[in-house]
Amino acid sequence: MHFILVSHGDLAKSILESAQMIIGEQENVSAFGLYPTDDIGGLKDKIEVAIEKVKDQEIICFTDLFSGSPFNAVVGLMEQYPISHITGMNLPMILEALMLRMNEENTKEAICAKLIEQAPETFIDVNDYLEKNL
Repeated sequence: MHFILVSHGDLAKSILESAQMIIGEQENVSAFGLYPTDDIGGLKDKIEVAIEKVKDQEIICFTDLFSGSPFNAVVGLMEQYPISHITGMNLPMILEALMLRMNEENTKEAICAKLIEQAPETFIDVNDYLEKNL
């Protein structure tokens, strides 16, 4: 299973670094940031390259803000790729997701459901939201 963290600025990279400081080096995790000189198309392209490299794995994308540009970049890829997308990313969420991933029996759907169960007012399951609101 591969996790992709996407945020404004360095947040995704910093969350990943902090998580690794707490639970050790992690494989199969990518982190991307959108910076003031970037455009959403470029960010989307970078994420797509990462997805293409691991498209044989289950993929969960985590974004920082509902309806922000990183969120929209990931949503733009959801029609092309069978990714799960959770927004409202923070350090406790990523720590929990990484620990849940250690149990190979957990599917991406099971991990997303557990994260949403733990903090329903903070996290949004984007797949579920889009299904109910489109």
